[in-house]
Amino acid sequence: MSKLRADEAAELSFPGPEMHAWLHGLREKGPVVEVPFAGETAWLILSQTALATAFKDERMFPAGEHYKRVLEPSQGPTFQGREGREHHLLRSLATPAFRPRALRSWQDELSPLAHEMVDRFVGEGRVDLVERFTKIYPFLVISRMLGIPPEQEDQFHGWATAMLRFDPEANREFSEYMLPVMAERRRQPGDDVMSGLLHAEVDGRRFSDEEVLAHVRLLFSAGATTTFDALGTLLFALLTHPDVLERVHSEEDALEKAVEELFRWETPVANLPRWTLGGGELAGVEIPPQSMLLFSITGANHDPEFFTEPEVFDIDRDTRAKLTFGLGSHSCPGFHLARNELVEATRVLLERLPELQLEDEEVAQPRGFALRGSQSLPVSFRPGS
Repeated sequence: MSKLRADEAAELSFPGPEMHAWLHGLREKGPVVEVPFAGETAWLILSQTALATAFKDERMFPAGEHYKRVLEPSQGPTFQGREGREHHLLRSLATPAFRPRALRSWQDELSPLAHEMVDRFVGEGRVDLVERFTKIYPFLVISRMLGIPPEQEDQFHGWATAMLRFDPEANREFSEYMLPVMAERRRQPGDDVMSGLLHAEVDGRRFSDEEVLAHVRLLFSAGATTTFDALGTLLFALLTHPDVLERVHSEEDALEKAVEELFRWETPVANLPRWTLGGGELAGVEIPPQSMLLFSITGANHDPEFFTEPEVFDIDRDTRAKLTFGLGSHSCPGFHLARNELVEATRVLLERLPELQLEDEEVAQPRGFALRGSQSLPVSFRPGS
């Protein structure tokens, strides 16, 4: 498996442990390994120490370059594509709604929304939880935080899903719907996230309408999608580790521990492309200017120098060295919301679906190269009401 080229690997679904076996084989060559990827050479960063250094060195490894190349052509300009003072300013405008204090006002919405979704299938006894729950729930959370009317949520979810495929027609329809809504929120702001984006001001700077649209798109691509992947994988982990599941049922803090270990064990953002403009040295390896890099967050989170028996799902381990949400000024601002969503949604599912069992472990294995998660979760349970 270690002989597999990185560009070939990116085309595979990489079910279950195959990703980790491939990375383990490459790790034997060093902390930073040259691999073919996407028709060119890339530098795969595998060790926790090297990746932590790379995350924090935004002069040598600017995060904004990746977002400018990959996301801005379809999503528009966001703080993720900027560096230095401009990044700090735009991030200060965009992220207050996702800080712990602000999220407390939305915390009470998470559990009722999960119950509302479970009500739709609780009597069936057999469903695919990805199709019926995990791939919808995070999008609905974002929709409600934005103040989208419930009768528009299905349409909004359809647009969001299509925009993740860079569908220009969905992007156009979404913008046409949003612009008059934004104009109304500028005149009469509410307590929703969209109003917050429209009226935020730092040093006399406010977002334009296009910047607000771009940041709303970012919420779906960088927020809802990764949470959907993580939620499915958390359920897979619990349903394939009955000892952990029993603890989650019986111990007060076991679910929170399981969420933290899930983010280490099978992170939704597995291998993150970046570029270095000026080049330099990392972990004793000279990286040429204008090089592509692959930040292997999965590799770093399975570094045996930091995590004993890294392939084991162990909710008692110390996970503080994990790099799931990045480091430095470009670290993920939505990690508090993601944690809360996983805890509340899983708690509701386990409460409402007694005798929950996974029907096909093979098809439910987490898959993917850059983004990674369970794409199908066929389960059975005792029907209820």
